[in-house]
Amino acid sequence: MVYIWENLLDNTKLNAYLMKDLSDGELKSFKKKFEFGTMAPFATMIELIIQKAPEDYLDKPHAYIRRKESEAGRTGPFVLIDELFLLKGAIWYVENFASEDEVEDEMAESTEVLSKILTKVENLPIASINYEIGNISIWEDLDNCGVEMPVKEDFEQPVILGDTEGDLNIPEYRYDQPASLTAYPGEYEISTDPEVLKDFSPLPERVGRLKEDVGKEVGIRGTNWTFVSESRSRELKDGTMKEFPEGSVSLQHKYDPDFPWPAYKWPEGSL
Repeated sequence: MVYIWENLLDNTKLNAYLMKDLSDGELKSFKKKFEFGTMAPFATMIELIIQKAPEDYLDKPHAYIRRKESEAGRTGPFVLIDELFLLKGAIWYVENFASEDEVEDEMAESTEVLSKILTKVENLPIASINYEIGNISIWEDLDNCGVEMPVKEDFEQPVILGDTEGDLNIPEYRYDQPASLTAYPGEYEISTDPEVLKDFSPLPERVGRLKEDVGKEVGIRGTNWTFVSESRSRELKDGTMKEFPEGSVSLQHKYDPDFPWPAYKWPEGSL
């Protein structure tokens, strides 16, 4: 049976604090929106650990919470879920206070300005990954959301991230997620046809693809010709080695988001 590889790297995990009690139905709604945005369960980008906020955080400014998190050694970004989730389907993503360089570059008015953004739940995963790898900064997104630059300490955000022009079409993006997989003998096809190979760069000696019926059975769509290589054993997250029979190959196709995938498993410690 085709083996679809999970992400062998650990996803970024963010603490998400409930600043307001949610009913079971409201919590399920939140989780559904987040799972949709993080491409769960087939290509997750980040994970959230949902927990009740410490009593000391309730009704406190975001800057206060940021300082408390840093004092506790939790210096990374975090998420705040308050009444705006119920009103607008939005949550706060909080990074840190502006650096001196960001003040010098006129991103923020002073180092007392907290870099945070109100975002639709579905947009949180791709936004946080973009900030993490430097595709875009939170200051640029604040600018796109109508925040006056340089950002002031008491700034207001006119538009929620996710409602801005040019935002990523997440439903469409879900259909474009690549799956790395290993196909066993008999489950794939190989081509050395020059007419097929000419569309690839660098020019390979051969290409491969899953058989269409096999792809449909395992949740793979668009089984077009793709680069192919001999499979190799790999270590799984639990430390065991995954072995494959001789003649198995590695391919990359796209997931089918409409396939009945197993339920997404929220990380340990999350509500």
